[in-house]
Amino acid sequence: MAGFASTMRGIAIKALQCGSIPQHVGFIMDGNRRYGRKVHVGNGRGYYLGYETLEEILAVCMEMGVKVVTVYAFSIENFKRPPDQVDTLMELAKTKLAELCEHSELVNQYGIGIRVLGDDTLLPEDVRKVVRRAVDLTKSNNRAILNMCFPYTSREELAMATRSLVSGIEAYELDPSDVTTSVLENSLYTRSCPPMDILIRTSGEIRLSDFMLWQSSRACHVEFIDCYWPEFTFWKLLPILLRYQIRAMSIAQARKEYERRDETWASHTARLHRGADEESEQELSSQGEEEEEQAEQHKHKHAHAHTHAHAHAHAHKAEEEPWTRPLQRNSSESTLVSAADRGAEEEEHDCQAREKRRRVAEFLAHRGHLPNCPMVQLQ
Repeated sequence: MAGFASTMRGIAIKALQCGSIPQHVGFIMDGNRRYGRKVHVGNGRGYYLGYETLEEILAVCMEMGVKVVTVYAFSIENFKRPPDQVDTLMELAKTKLAELCEHSELVNQYGIGIRVLGDDTLLPEDVRKVVRRAVDLTKSNNRAILNMCFPYTSREELAMATRSLVSGIEAYELDPSDVTTSVLENSLYTRSCPPMDILIRTSGEIRLSDFMLWQSSRACHVEFIDCYWPEFTFWKLLPILLRYQIRAMSIAQARKEYERRDETWASHTARLHRGADEESEQELSSQGEEEEEQAEQHKHKHAHAHTHAHAHAHAHKAEEEPWTRPLQRNSSESTLVSAADRGAEEEEHDCQAREKRRRVAEFLAHRGHLPNCPMVQLQ
């Protein structure tokens, strides 16, 4: 029976691969405790069964060709649960992370890099050591990524990214005009990952619980499934994938529209900053000229009549001697000068844009505050 189910799954996967395969799938693994109570095995056993389901679904995703799987393993809010539940989850995390990085054939077969996303300073030191070891042992794997969000909330992720950008501005590594939606997105924990294509939550709850709020808002197919996470199987995933494939083209178009809007807004913001800088310079220059004029005004007051007479005589002489008048540029010369000015201005703007791209890329590449999710170029 197991062999027949495996054969049917293989056939279904081959059929799915004829369509669009999602590159990044997220799971809110909800309902482990309730499932444990449902089958009378207790909360702790429910969590262990949930991790077994994760391994099965991860294997299916890798077989299909999914590049990134992101799972909500532990919310920062979960620290408010009873201490025995928190301790159970910490011990489970230590055990499963060690298994994944040291003994998992799946990780080795598909070259999966393990990333642990979240504020690891909240974890006990023994758990942090296991986290660092799991990330370090798999850091050279670049064919696929497993993101384990532990402990994590989207609010913390966005606050972290914002603090990073502010520190870059304070250190003069970034200019305020460099901060765009694209730069913010590349400052998140998932900066090495393709956009999230599908987000699935089990247990029948219809909410995101502060998980991947930014990533799931950018043309992502979201599904809420009325089953507990340990009950989730490939056959429950299959119809979700089919519905995604039906929407894949519209999702791609929506992403292009997001990118176009981001580029337009970034250009508009840059122009506003340039205009503000120029206006500030003009204002300072005008203030300086006004102060200089006021300082010199009393010196020239007594010579006003003489200056006026001299100017009148000079104008009269110019009327009598037309060859002394300044030559006027013809329209073609003015056009050439105008075109040259525009060309110089465009070249300057291109130079500024190149410098901005270099500055931002260097800042993003050399940030060292995300040790558990290093930059990786997926194959």
